[in-house]
Order: sequence, then structure tokens, then C-alpha cells
Amino acid sequence: MSDPRELIAEAEKLLKQQLGFLLFITGSSSTLRKEDATDLYIQAANSYRLKKDFNQAGTQFVKAAEIQQSLNNHNDAANHLVEAYKCFKSTSPTDAIDALSQAIHIFLTQNGQFRRAANFTMDLAELYEGVGDTTNAIKSYEQAGDYFTTDHAEALSNKAFLKCADLCALHTDYKKAISLYDVVIKNLLNNSLTKWSLKDYFFKVLLCVLCTNDLVEVEKRMGKFSEEDPNWFDSRECKLVQGIIESINNGDVEDFSDKVFEFDKFSKLDKLKTQLLLTIKTSVVDNDEVDIL
Repeated sequence: MSDPRELIAEAEKLLKQQLGFLLFITGSSSTLRKEDATDLYIQAANSYRLKKDFNQAGTQFVKAAEIQQSLNNHNDAANHLVEAYKCFKSTSPTDAIDALSQAIHIFLTQNGQFRRAANFTMDLAELYEGVGDTTNAIKSYEQAGDYFTTDHAEALSNKAFLKCADLCALHTDYKKAISLYDVVIKNLLNNSLTKWSLKDYFFKVLLCVLCTNDLVEVEKRMGKFSEEDPNWFDSRECKLVQGIIESINNGDVEDFSDKVFEFDKFSKLDKLKTQLLLTIKTSVVDNDEVDIL
């Protein structure tokens, strides 16, 4: 394979405007030269990728995309940006975010490819989450859910909304988390294949409501969930919520601790539920240094 630096130099030469006699001799149009330059940048990118120089590979794919954008070849431009994202993903998350954001914009505004836009918006959310940008991660997960909904992909939209809801709950935006869990619950209620998972989402909603200290809303939702799913009342999750309400009303932290411990023995609590329960713990005692989990 050719030296990628030579390929890049040749591409740059092609892009320099050819005037007068030189243009007459070569018979080369601007469009044709741009297409040839694109091919050279792609060859250089693949050469760098084989050498595992992913930053340089990504940079060349971006250059190829820019040329194709100037030619209004939007689909090719988006595909080159996706390749750039794949190269940057492991070495330069910021550049990966930029490339993927541009590709998604093209899919939505030029090509109407909502499924591809949705899939890559999920990837974008994960990139944001990886660099600690929670605000944009939440925004992207929710956008992905909306795009999947537009494309009538309910299972995928549920997955995106759940990721968004969990992230909101982890970062104490309980109101938004509850609204997103409600969307998923509504989607699952009439689906016999996925109805089994409802108790977990009921549980998360109730824990979020408990974090807001709204016991009236908790009781209201407990009744509503029992109507929507008759199996809810006999679930371990329901019994734990009932126990938590009793502990809160009695101000009994030891009882609360025991009930959470017993639940955890049989149904291991994940990071989110543990954090929510630790927040609820402050409703039972003022000393938030007591570790009950």
C-alpha cells in the first residue's frame, strides 16, 4: 500500500485550482478532481488505519466527507463521517462526538434515515456518557428514543428511554426519570412478551417518588400499578416499598435497614437502586452518615 503521506499530498495537489492552459491540457473538471481527491484521502485513511494510527485515519475521512459535502453528495459525506467516528472513538472522543454529530445531522436533514440516526444517536449518548457530559448524554438518549418512535421501533425506543431515565435518576432529576419510566410502562402494558419486566420499572418509579418524599403519590401509584398488573401486589419489590413506607412512618432506621438487607439477599440491588435507597434513607433518619445498605 502506498505511503499515506504521498496520497495526501497528491489529493491536496488535485484540490488546488487548475486554471488556463493546465486545465485545458488535463481536461479535468473541478468535480472530477474532487472525486479523485476523495478517493486518495480514503486510501490514506485506510492505510493509517492498518498502521493503527487512528487519529490520522479519522482526519482523512473527515477531509473526504468535507469534499463530498461540497459536492452535495450527502450520503457519501455521512458515511465518511461515520468511518471517522469509528477511528476517533478509541483515541479522541471529542473528535468522535463531532464527526458523529455531523453524520446524524445529515441522516436527519438530508436523507431521512431515522433508523440510522437513532442508532448512531445511541452511540453518541454513550460517547457523551464516557466523557462525563451527563447533560448531553441524557439529551441524546431521549432524542434516540424519539427517533426510534418515529421509525415505529418500540423495543428500541424503550431501551433508549430507559437509559435516559436511569441516568436522570442517578443524577437526581427524579421528575424527568419518572416521566420516562411512565412512557416505557405504557408501551409494555399491552405486550405479553415483555410484561414480566413491569415490576422492575414500577419499583424504580416508586423509589424515585420516595426520593421526593411524596408518600401520598407513592400510595396512589401503588394502587394504580396493582390495577395495571395483578402480579405486582405479590412481588418482592412491592412488599419492600410497603415496608419502606412503614419504616418511614415509624422513623425506624433499623427496620428499614433490615428490610433492604433481606431484599438484597435474594434480588441483588444495582448501583441505581442502591443510590435511590440511600437517598430515601435520609427520610428515615437525619444522620445521613449511617450506612444501612
